[in-house]
Amino acid sequence: MKRFLCLLLCLTLLAALLSMPAAAEDSDLLQSRGDQFIKSKGLTEEDFAVYFYDTKTRAEYVYNENAFFPVGNDWILPLHMYFYEHETRGDFNPEFDNPDEIFTIEGLTLEQCRYNSIIMGKTEVAKQMRDYLGSSEQYLMLINAEYGHLDPDTLPDSYFRDNCYSATFLMNCLKRVTDHPELFRDMMQNFRLVQTDDGFAGYNRQYSYTHIRGEEAGFVCDVGEISGSDTYLLVCFASEEAGGDDLLADVNALFFKYVEELNGEQQNTTPTDEAQPWRKSTDYQPSSSSRRNDSGLYKIMLVSLAGAAVAAGIIALVIHQIRRREDRRREERKLEEERRENQKRGGSKHE
Repeated sequence: MKRFLCLLLCLTLLAALLSMPAAAEDSDLLQSRGDQFIKSKGLTEEDFAVYFYDTKTRAEYVYNENAFFPVGNDWILPLHMYFYEHETRGDFNPEFDNPDEIFTIEGLTLEQCRYNSIIMGKTEVAKQMRDYLGSSEQYLMLINAEYGHLDPDTLPDSYFRDNCYSATFLMNCLKRVTDHPELFRDMMQNFRLVQTDDGFAGYNRQYSYTHIRGEEAGFVCDVGEISGSDTYLLVCFASEEAGGDDLLADVNALFFKYVEELNGEQQNTTPTDEAQPWRKSTDYQPSSSSRRNDSGLYKIMLVSLAGAAVAAGIIALVIHQIRRREDRRREERKLEEERRENQKRGGSKHE
């Protein structure tokens, strides 16, 4: 039994060790691609910030993610998240003694506020929703407590004064949205109705996305949930001087291609340079990626075999235990029968 358990442990460790190099290789590839992109574009912490997150693998790439930059209209994302979440909690339900009362803000129901703010783009309605929650400072402290990442004492002045947020702050929002679809499904459907073709959407490729783009003080900010061969979240700030919307499209292309390669997806058609100016002709030449995919396939096969061996070992162990229990019961029944037989014989002699 000890030998069997030792073999089972070794197989489990083998499966774990075989999966680790693939994960490390993917992480190194992501870091290398991101760093190379930033270097080739000549980007700095003064004009660029990005946060990428793969919802399946939980892989991340971050650069300058805690810097605060102007977000433009993207500030309404945490605002509407707050109202959707607290409405679901029942915070805006009527009082028990007045069941017919309808919650409104400046005479508008929450659905009317959302229609005017998100669909019609009326900033004044969003500001009315914000003012309902308190002063400007009180509101900002409130949503930092809900979705932010900094201690209140360390928040920069630009957060309170200049409508600036960080990539980490906005990524926290996106992660919460994807982790709790039951709370924010209607909100995301509203945002999907007003998609634009700039920012992340400027990447000329067939895919599903929901992005919210803002522009202010020489910066463009985009926040998106993007579904290619896998779903990923992306937040990016880019100054107009660094490239603005074109740079945002390039950033989305970078991570879309990474996710596509990670999942072994092949492009159905060969894009032209005119259709996708961010690409280079060398992108379509054979490279080591095919060898990397073959290596990954071998690793997957080995992990699968090791997993099958572990499963077989567990099944064998269960069967072994069952057989031992049955053998023990048969032995007990045999002893009981012998005991009864001896009692009968003893009784007969006594008579």
